[in-house]
Amino acid sequence: MYQKRIIPLIQSLLLATVLSNSLITSACSAESSNTELLSNKNTPAEIYKLGLAYYEGDSVPEDDAKAFELFQKAADQGYAPAKHYLGVMYYDGIAVEQNYQKTLKLFQEAANQEDANAQYGLGIMYDNGIGVNQNHEKAMEWYLLAAGNGSFDAQNNIGTLYYFGKGVTQDYDEALKWYQKAAEQNIALAQFNIGGLYENGYSVSQDYDESLKWYTKAAEQNLDLAQLAIGGLYQNGNGVTQDYDTAFEWYKKAADQGNQEASNRIGRLVMNDKIDDTGITIYSTQETGLTLGDIEDSLSE
Repeated sequence: MYQKRIIPLIQSLLLATVLSNSLITSACSAESSNTELLSNKNTPAEIYKLGLAYYEGDSVPEDDAKAFELFQKAADQGYAPAKHYLGVMYYDGIAVEQNYQKTLKLFQEAANQEDANAQYGLGIMYDNGIGVNQNHEKAMEWYLLAAGNGSFDAQNNIGTLYYFGKGVTQDYDEALKWYQKAAEQNIALAQFNIGGLYENGYSVSQDYDESLKWYTKAAEQNLDLAQLAIGGLYQNGNGVTQDYDTAFEWYKKAADQGNQEASNRIGRLVMNDKIDDTGITIYSTQETGLTLGDIEDSLSE
């Protein structure tokens, strides 16, 4: 869930911050410890922002150990966003041994201070049974709190719980409502999910044109799932003229991001002589190390 570098499902977990000029200057020029960088006059928010700069390598050299130290310093002064980030580092085992229980404790502390990202993180943990027993009802509770505090990703996840009927009665209309809220804030996954509703005719009349429109919005944000879906529309001629070459181009975009299903579909296009296979074996080897021949053998079994 919490990878060091941003992925679509969790973009809101990394807060957008702006460092003060004085902190940037001191951080860039200093070779000493963080203790020497900071004075007692720095507020917890400033300490946190400097930690975030080290965490992301923004205007200063990336340094996870320094980031952890600074987040801890700000968290010790009660600063909720710093507690959230400490939780993220414990979750991923960045500069510290992975510890879901410490993540849970830090998220709970920050969530009780109305930190939307921590509330969203708790929702993720309960939704997926990470460090806790899986509990979709509790996941929904935390997602709702996070959404109320401005987490657009939480809005999308609420929609998904309604879509699958997890923790709530299945309701495609409610799913669409929450997806639309998140999509209005340019959340790529929500845009993709709306595209899926239109493609399948859930809560709305089946409309491939609308589906393509929403998939395209998400694909423009480089969401591999949307790129895969657009490829599927072109391969099957749903709402567009059937075009295997265009399908390949979209599958290629997704495969280049490690989407194995896209790689497999390219393999099938080649096997069925729908496209020229010159130079595309690599797209069938993305994460599994399989060659195109391996995939051909597995599909023929």
